[in-house]
Amino acid sequence: MEKNKDFFALEAGSGLFEASDSSIGRITQDLSGKTWKMEKMRVGQGVSEGIHLLKSELSGNNFSWNAAQVPGDVYTDLFLAGELDDPFWGRNMGKAKWVQEYEWWYNRAFNVDKNLIGKDIELIFEGVDFSCEVWLNQKYLGRHEGMYSSFSFQVTDLLDYSQPHVPVNLLTVKLDPPPKNQQNFAGMKHNFSGDYLTGLIPFGIWQPVKLVATNRLKLENYRVEYDLHKNAATAVFYIELSNLSDSVLEAELNVSMTGRDQQITHSEPLSVSPGTSVCTFSFEIEDPQLWWPYELGEPFLYDLNILIADGKSILDSLSDKTGIRTITMQMNPGFTEEESRIPWTFVINGKPMFLRSACWGGQPSFFYGRNSTPKYRMFLEKAKEDNINNLRIFGWHPAETDEFYTICDQLGITVWTNFSFATQEFKTDQPYIEKVTKEIQSTVIKRRNHPSNIMWMGGEEVYFTEAHVESGNKQLMEYIGEVTHQLTNTPYADASPLSSREAIRMGYATKESMHANSHYYAAGAIFMEDYYPNLDYAIIPELTAASAPNIDSLKKFIPSDELWPMGPSWGYHAADIDVLKNLNYEVFGDTCTGTLEEFVEATQIAQGTVAQFALEHFRRQKPHVSGVSLCHFITNWPIIKWDIIDYYGQTKKSFDYVKRSYQPLLPSLEIQKRRWMPNELFRGRLYIINDYYKNYPSLTYKCIFRDSDQNELYSNTFTASVTENSSTAYEFLEFKLPSDISNCFYIQLYLSDGDNVLSENNYRLLVGDQKAAQEAAYGMYKIMHQKSREYGKGYYRYFPDMFSDL
Repeated sequence: MEKNKDFFALEAGSGLFEASDSSIGRITQDLSGKTWKMEKMRVGQGVSEGIHLLKSELSGNNFSWNAAQVPGDVYTDLFLAGELDDPFWGRNMGKAKWVQEYEWWYNRAFNVDKNLIGKDIELIFEGVDFSCEVWLNQKYLGRHEGMYSSFSFQVTDLLDYSQPHVPVNLLTVKLDPPPKNQQNFAGMKHNFSGDYLTGLIPFGIWQPVKLVATNRLKLENYRVEYDLHKNAATAVFYIELSNLSDSVLEAELNVSMTGRDQQITHSEPLSVSPGTSVCTFSFEIEDPQLWWPYELGEPFLYDLNILIADGKSILDSLSDKTGIRTITMQMNPGFTEEESRIPWTFVINGKPMFLRSACWGGQPSFFYGRNSTPKYRMFLEKAKEDNINNLRIFGWHPAETDEFYTICDQLGITVWTNFSFATQEFKTDQPYIEKVTKEIQSTVIKRRNHPSNIMWMGGEEVYFTEAHVESGNKQLMEYIGEVTHQLTNTPYADASPLSSREAIRMGYATKESMHANSHYYAAGAIFMEDYYPNLDYAIIPELTAASAPNIDSLKKFIPSDELWPMGPSWGYHAADIDVLKNLNYEVFGDTCTGTLEEFVEATQIAQGTVAQFALEHFRRQKPHVSGVSLCHFITNWPIIKWDIIDYYGQTKKSFDYVKRSYQPLLPSLEIQKRRWMPNELFRGRLYIINDYYKNYPSLTYKCIFRDSDQNELYSNTFTASVTENSSTAYEFLEFKLPSDISNCFYIQLYLSDGDNVLSENNYRLLVGDQKAAQEAAYGMYKIMHQKSREYGKGYYRYFPDMFSDL
């Protein structure tokens, strides 16, 4: 008989009931998953027709709505339902813009987990992009806007606790059409329009939805800061509590941290008045196991448990991971006060660290429904494989998910997090400021306890135009810093870059930070060896080169009839075609456009060559320079641009160049030019860069010259002593090129400790006339620039026949 009962329950669609663990104070019922439904409505139609008053998903009205998933987005749900062609294929993203003209109704039917009964139940939305209204069982709960702030409703008295064979509760969410003027919501939603985006606006229930049941006294959130001294650490906790009753409640708060063969416990008596309050306390940890970036040590994480008990039972509890680490900043040496007034050297647990960084360029997918924890882990493990020790989330993208920071905690990759303010003149009216404040606070509170997060920043390229100078951007960035400092001790900086012409006019110093992107955008106007060495700044938060993805990846989003010769879908997917040709010429002396295979490979090697030259140049300047960030590591849709691992997870050849140039221990060659003539005396300076806190008193440094056929022409070996955390110049490498040398030559560098090769590096240089090549490249630049003047900066400039064929 019992089996028949289960059968009927399954046939009705409710599934077998799984009771949750009632032995803990807090019980969570996750309403996320693939059992949501969604449908399109004209603006205002849903309410006028009473969609919000439906009582069950089996009512008939929404029985045949599209299936949907949460977390997710509208476009992915429509694609899976067959109502939308893949937006990434060809120029389909433009064809999908109709979606953002409608409101989208989502609902989820459920029965309440019986273990929640008798507790106070809160319905929590961890993130909705961008604005919505919510109903539960026909009762209006409220409206919310802002992508980053969680919001919640007390629903204890609105739920039906019966357990019929079909779901009896119905949660309904109306997503508004997304906003289109970025000025109105900067800081509350990430940008959707730029030189590598189409203007399609993402939106959806992008974070989990949960029922959380607690007792009358509950933990809202916590903050922990650590201070290191001798062989101990002081842990300072700030724990926000809510007393939902009308009287003072007495309880005990217990904190435990479990490490390797280590158990730390601390208790605090509580007397909590009605409402919200903060409990602050500290305790000592002897012989702490520290969290380190991966090349400086182990990124050790303690198991953290916080619970409240009243002597008879657990009232509420939270479990997390915590890393004991300190982050401070110190000044970069070699700058005057007029040049740099901001400390840019990151000091982790007392040890300065050079940022071998990359701009993250994510989330992994522009469409939230295509993201997953395994996808995050794959990309982040690839970043570590590439010797990247920092990822910079810049202002064009959203602050990342908890999964992202958790994986970075585990891998020992540090994170620089920008708020979503980018290339805009921002509003300053009080209602806007109040909304922004709420989003900033929520963003920081959710991420402040991750040891990987070592920097907060206000804006991205917000001091770039005359309009920015005249705006209130600077005051807004400073205000965001004040809000951030109230919530965390993690360092904050106003914006990036801080030494543009406009920023200097606004009062910033001349050599704080600069985006090293002009070599890319003006490809051909100046060679890399003449551009990068002239940049003297404390830190380089962005440095750009680009290439095409592998051909197998191109075939996934470029129609076959546009693949080769290149068609408009190349431009639509952000390919700066003339820039790619010009960079090919700079690196190879040829645009390499004979075949698709030749062109793709050349762009990836050219991107890698530029990255190698630039990254190594700035690394050699340490500690004067404290970090450099390649732009980008990934991109959030399949484009032909800056990423070194493409949207589909396939590494480009440039990935290997970065991996080599970012080795913590690196032999490096400083050169003045990349083209040399036969019989010319080659001259370059040898360096060793050491990011480890380890001395190497006697390393063998070997250098080999080879011609284009890999025949050895010359070799040199000497002994080098290397100190910890250093960049040291050694002897000059000199060699007269043979009279019959042609095409190119190679220089290979090796560092060995006895028979063990610890690190190697290699360079491909050209045989040719440097001045003549510069003149030819400049001619190509002028042609490229003329196209922009005639057709603008859109991709039409590469396909002028699109106009003449009309």
